[in-house]
Amino acid sequence: MKTYCLAPLLLLALWCGSACAHTDEYFDQKQTAHGGQVRMAGPYHLELVVHGPEVTLYLTDHAGDPIASVDGSAKVIIRSGRRNRAVVVLMPAGDNLLRGSAKFKLGKTNDVSVLVALPGADPQRAQFRLDRNGKPLPKRKSN
Repeated sequence: MKTYCLAPLLLLALWCGSACAHTDEYFDQKQTAHGGQVRMAGPYHLELVVHGPEVTLYLTDHAGDPIASVDGSAKVIIRSGRRNRAVVVLMPAGDNLLRGSAKFKLGKTNDVSVLVALPGADPQRAQFRLDRNGKPLPKRKSN
């Protein structure tokens, strides 16, 4: 095989390596900017922070640069067990964040779904897991 044939294969290997690095497990091992949990949703990185009744979502691109939240919104659904469900609507509250609050009680383990909508872009969804204090839990292992 000639050397020039290896170049595309090397580029493909490098691209696959960087694309595979954006898994939930990857994010769970990284320190976050605001102490929340980060997940990838399409072209965005979303950091979810839950503190008491307040829910904040920070928006960045894959390079970590802030994404403007003007005219954006998000719907956060928090599920704890089979019967406990809360919905929190988030609205722009700064350069790259959406914030909202609602009356809810976190259980031992909470599955959180986030649907974020920004102007001129398709809505994006991400899944998070939090403990009763709003701290991140690692992704549930599949059997």
